[in-house]
Amino acid sequence: MGSLFLICHYFYQAPKYLFWLGLGYIVPSFSLAAQSFMSNSELALSAPLLGGMYLFGAWASAYAMALRKNGHAHSYWCFGLITIALLLLSYFSYVDNQLWIRMLILNSTIAIVESLVLFSIFKNYQHIGIFNKIVDFSYFFIVIYTFARSLIIYLFLSNIEADMLVTSVWWLMMLAASIFLSMWFAIVLLGTLVRDIIHKLNDERLKDPLTNLLNRRGFYEKAKSALSYTSQDTYFLLMCDIDHFKRINDQYGHLIGDSILQQVGQIIRENVRGQDLVGRFGGEEFILLLQVEDQHQAYRIAERIRVNIEARQLSASKISVTASFGLAQIFEQDFIRAIGVADQLLYSAKRSGRNCIGLDHTKVIFPVLN
Repeated sequence: MGSLFLICHYFYQAPKYLFWLGLGYIVPSFSLAAQSFMSNSELALSAPLLGGMYLFGAWASAYAMALRKNGHAHSYWCFGLITIALLLLSYFSYVDNQLWIRMLILNSTIAIVESLVLFSIFKNYQHIGIFNKIVDFSYFFIVIYTFARSLIIYLFLSNIEADMLVTSVWWLMMLAASIFLSMWFAIVLLGTLVRDIIHKLNDERLKDPLTNLLNRRGFYEKAKSALSYTSQDTYFLLMCDIDHFKRINDQYGHLIGDSILQQVGQIIRENVRGQDLVGRFGGEEFILLLQVEDQHQAYRIAERIRVNIEARQLSASKISVTASFGLAQIFEQDFIRAIGVADQLLYSAKRSGRNCIGLDHTKVIFPVLN
């Protein structure tokens, strides 16, 4: 599983946290494999080294989870705890050889290191999807299990002889639980990662890369989906076109033109609501789907956008621009017809002097915002 995480990170440009999570799986597995070939005396001599590998794996996994949530892994605390644990492991290996105490120190330290990132994981718990919640709770159960493992060692495996440990029922149960939880967590995380990648690719397919708004295809798909849910709400289409944009491109260059498109897109986003759809329809033209109570509310949204575009000086060159609009109601979910009507009203606004809103089918309104 660790190798799979590393492959995803290096060859499929998956998130950076997968690199650390891969190390969190791989490094302890080397330690476990080495233990299988050692005698009891060799285990005692190599306990600090092998324990250090387990502890590094725990920190790498915790750090990966913190990266995934853009949180803090408290690495200084972790490495302080790991240093103390390694000193204690050395003492109970070379001075006073106590297997069960080494096991208790190792598992307790792993549990504490893993638990330090729990706050970062759950601080925005209510704002994440169900699949990410499953990943977070899976990690939480691993932390709880690690604490429980320390308790089991203290209660049932204290003073156990090394020869008897590997045949102990408690040891076999802990080993089975560790393997199951590790596999479960890896599968859940990979499933969530694949889902996130698919969503990201779909978003890229539906987004305009310059403005990060919906592109024409994305707007069509989202708008038709919204209109199919209900026939009771009132919807309006708003077309927006930057005035004299070709002249701006010719005078200032395409880089300035691109900057203006980005900033106009941002102004539109700032002046709509969460349920409204915003897309770049092509060139200097934008399109919006407004779910409103009536025409007056739709008009006020359009006017607010118009006023803010006119008032803002855009790009580093402090260029003032205006925009013209066409506003059309969607009747009986006739989306394509409404686009045509809004487009006609937009060009009616252009012919009437620009920087205004084409409204209804017969007139252009030069509104004053109260």
